[in-house]
Amino acid sequence: MKIVDITPCYRITLENGSYGMETYIDADSKLQITFEDGNTLTGYIERVEYGTYPDENDTLIIRVEDGELYILVGNRIKDIKEQSE
Repeated sequence: MKIVDITPCYRITLENGSYGMETYIDADSKLQITFEDGNTLTGYIERVEYGTYPDENDTLIIRVEDGELYILVGNRIKDIKEQSE
């Protein structure tokens, strides 16, 4: 057996009440992020900073098309979808 591809990715866990779902998103994928208030942001994950403690939020640094960076707090995000190019 030989390795033919290694793709870095992020595991995203979404919860809705007692129901949970995990999805894997490639590190260089284009994303559409929907916030609790219904607003959306489209961009690429630049970096993820994981909370140090279990009750501390993870943050995502997102780069949008014009190069601007946004810092997003995990508990404010309602949904993340991978977009096709």
